[in-house]
Amino acid sequence: MREQHAQREALDQLRELGEKHEASFQVIVLGSSGGPREDNVTGLLVRAPQTEWRKSSMIAVDAGSHLANIIRILERQMPSASETLPPKDYSRILDEGPFAGIRFPNISAKANGLHIFRQILHAFLITHPHLDHLSAMAINTPALEYGREAKAIVALPSTIEAIKNHIFNDWLWPNLSDEGNGVGFVTYRRLIEGGNPRLGSGDSRGYVNVCDGLATKCWSISHGKCQRGRQSFSGHQHSDSFGYSGGDYTFPSRRMSRISDASHDYFAAVAQQQQQQQQATQPYLGGGVSQMGMSMPTAGPMTPGIAGVPPTLAMDPNHMFEPVGSSAFFVRNDVTGNEILIFGDVEPDSVSMSPRNHTVWEDAAGKVVSGALKAIFIECSYDDSVRNEDLYGHLCPRHLIAELSFLAKSVVNRRKQQSGDPSVTSVDGAGAGTMTQATGNASMSTGAVPDMSMRQPPTPAELKRKRKRAAMNGGSNNLATTPELAPTVFDNGASTGPGLPSPMQPLASSAYVGTRASSHAHAHHAHGHHAHTRRRTSREATSANVASTLPPPGLAPLTPGGGGRAKSVQFQPGPGPDPDLSSGGGQIQLQASNVGGQSSLPRDRDRLAEPLSGITVHIIHVKDTLMDGPSPGDVIVQQLRAQGDEAGLGVEFNVTKGGDSIWI
Repeated sequence: MREQHAQREALDQLRELGEKHEASFQVIVLGSSGGPREDNVTGLLVRAPQTEWRKSSMIAVDAGSHLANIIRILERQMPSASETLPPKDYSRILDEGPFAGIRFPNISAKANGLHIFRQILHAFLITHPHLDHLSAMAINTPALEYGREAKAIVALPSTIEAIKNHIFNDWLWPNLSDEGNGVGFVTYRRLIEGGNPRLGSGDSRGYVNVCDGLATKCWSISHGKCQRGRQSFSGHQHSDSFGYSGGDYTFPSRRMSRISDASHDYFAAVAQQQQQQQQATQPYLGGGVSQMGMSMPTAGPMTPGIAGVPPTLAMDPNHMFEPVGSSAFFVRNDVTGNEILIFGDVEPDSVSMSPRNHTVWEDAAGKVVSGALKAIFIECSYDDSVRNEDLYGHLCPRHLIAELSFLAKSVVNRRKQQSGDPSVTSVDGAGAGTMTQATGNASMSTGAVPDMSMRQPPTPAELKRKRKRAAMNGGSNNLATTPELAPTVFDNGASTGPGLPSPMQPLASSAYVGTRASSHAHAHHAHGHHAHTRRRTSREATSANVASTLPPPGLAPLTPGGGGRAKSVQFQPGPGPDPDLSSGGGQIQLQASNVGGQSSLPRDRDRLAEPLSGITVHIIHVKDTLMDGPSPGDVIVQQLRAQGDEAGLGVEFNVTKGGDSIWI
């Protein structure tokens, strides 16, 4: 009994993390889960401590959980309700807890929670319009009646469009907005992706104020894919990167990282590359009119050296899908200049049909180098037992480590550029942990189109063959828990620079067993080496085979005719310890990817020197299994810490809990 009482007391205590002294941010976690329980879904409060709880000095980033959990936190230190009115000039200041320092004018927790909601909160930053990120905002909005100002909903235009059309529409919920003859409890504020370059100056250029002491900049990211609806073909456009096209709002085109429906040349390129994996024909990505009657602007060929055949996108079933958008917010303290990065739901670039995370990481790399970026809030919904095809637009530890590795390598590059190192490098397109010397422009422009990579999930026949091989090797149990092979990487054409690749490579401990996958095209190297296209088991792999797939030292691989698809050779491990390349043994895991003149081969020396030291990664949106056994958050953080140490990232990991007060 005594032990159970002590456990209950420990659970009742709210955590306070970080150093409060000279902090640039206080983040209060109202909801840390991705469901399925509705009482703890995503919701954060962010403020600058320098504002001292002044009016309109706090923002909410997502609001799946909001007012109810504010009241629940206050109930620990004040009565839930009061039947008596407070005397004149009544006030109370809490000495501890997430809301310590507020001068509360009321007696009860619910009345003081309403005071926070009406007076101190200024805006909602919504990452994407899924219910677990905005349901509380909609339900709480009627409490703004008799308040003094409308709350701002700050988001990318596509998110605003969804909220306007599908939440505050007088059908699902009353129109409480100030548009469409609504009552005006909330007002919409549409952001320009990547920031407005005409606002701010210096390091704060592009940022817009969202409350007293805080400013923000937003990037679009990908949250999986969904089936393309009929309204998509009727001219309805919900693009962020191409500019908002609805109503009277016209924003300039930003970059090709969000797929539009009327201008879908980038998506057409993705769809075509999927088709190329299934068919021998390789259509040309040129201008013209699709079979659906939509005009397609001329795009540069994603696969060089191929021409003469018009696109036949209607034959590709993947054209019936489109990306699901989400966003990531950089939040900046106006006084200290420090920043935090908060992601909405996000999928890894390595499996995305619209990879966009690399743009955010490149922006973040400069802030890491300058010392401005202090923390990252990002989801990790599942542990590593979940297969790629079952992530549904979310992250797991192996993919989060790959994404952070991309950030870490970008940071290394930025530091080399600042130091004047002549061997400035670019991050390898396969995310393999190696650096290859860049030609042309040394800096990696965030405007470059990333190398495209697609891979279909294994067919039942392929899985059967893999199980058979694994059984022969005595490692069939790995098939149920290990992720897929890394996607095949395609060349992005004869570009003038290295482009912006995306993190592609799984960790050494994460891969299917016993297959070697290569592209259907042949790659000829400078000394006549020839890469075979047939499949081989890992038992046949030798050091000589590995050498034959790589160019001689110092020479970039040549592509016949300046075209053809890039070569991706993957040796996958059986069960057992990490391989030793010098032994030439059968259990090895190598990935040799020749992408756009780059080759990568991960080795022990690729462990980074902790370039992200000093940054804490706070995990949000953990999916609760509602089952007995270890907490999913505990399993996830253990996997992240082990893999992060192996990669040499230098970050600290923390899984957030509802009620946390985090000082940054």
